Amino acid sequence: MSIKQEEYSFYYKVKNESARKRLGFKAGFFWCTAKKQSLALSRGELAMDAAGFDEADFARPVRVHFPVENDIPPEGVFDTKFCENREPGGEDGKTLTLIPGAASAVKSDETERADGAGTPAGENGIQESHNPPANPQLTVVATLPFRHRVLAQYIGDGEYLYHVDASQKKEILRLEMDTDNSYVQNLLLAAENVEAFKKAIEHDIHKIVNAVKKVFPVDGKTPELATVIQFLKTWFETEHIDRGLLVKEWAKGNRVSAIQRTESGANAGGGNKTDRNPDYEHTLDTLDVEIAMATLPMDFNIYELPGSVYRRAKEIVKKKESPFKEW
Repeated sequence: MSIKQEEYSFYYKVKNESARKRLGFKAGFFWCTAKKQSLALSRGELAMDAAGFDEADFARPVRVHFPVENDIPPEGVFDTKFCENREPGGEDGKTLTLIPGAASAVKSDETERADGAGTPAGENGIQESHNPPANPQLTVVATLPFRHRVLAQYIGDGEYLYHVDASQKKEILRLEMDTDNSYVQNLLLAAENVEAFKKAIEHDIHKIVNAVKKVFPVDGKTPELATVIQFLKTWFETEHIDRGLLVKEWAKGNRVSAIQRTESGANAGGGNKTDRNPDYEHTLDTLDVEIAMATLPMDFNIYELPGSVYRRAKEIVKKKESPFKEW
């Protein structure tokens, strides 16, 4: 026996004023067809994540009656425009209604378009308006084509962009078409050749683009395409906790393929090409201390040696303790 599917629509209010200023909108909207509400809510969370938003920025979603509107967003898309002038209301508090003031503004605008009133006419009878729109037209980055999503985070200069305005979209298009900019073109080509990058959510795209800019400074030598691809693949294959270390190693010129760790999870010497400092003076005494340290049971970073470990190793050498004395 099949369970009847139902249309579920939800209103996601942005949690606080700080988040509203940062995001640039006050609420989100999502709807889908599902067998039960829990499934619909799960799909809403996935859609929110795919759009590049964080669930922590929103209050608990409120189920509202399915709107009867011509401009309702597509099914399965987390939308931030539909509720610009709507909020839950009505007798039951679950009907999306036009916000008082917004309704009259919409009606007035429709009337002016219909009868031609409200704006002065030019010499040819064409209406002219010298007032720019109050709010810029914003586009959610997650709805853009893949290349544009990459470039949106590229022009963010380290700031995560949820949306872009008209001027930013123009800059994105300019960069995409600028074939003389080898840095940008290599970044785009490399991104398209790494499957994990193409499947990445917006937050990861933001992180990897900024990682590339740290490893290969924009004002430095343009990296070869193969090198960028190698870094992208390595970054996505690296555990989240180790990606910062990976970026530091690559920025220093160490093209490591992984961050090595001990069984307990300690950093096993980072990504250094050698286990010796080029300035380190090698003597029989220092060799004894290193052997003594190797007999210690604890894990430690050999490149940031704790004083207690060094002192204990010297004590072992001095007293010729086992198992050091058997070496």
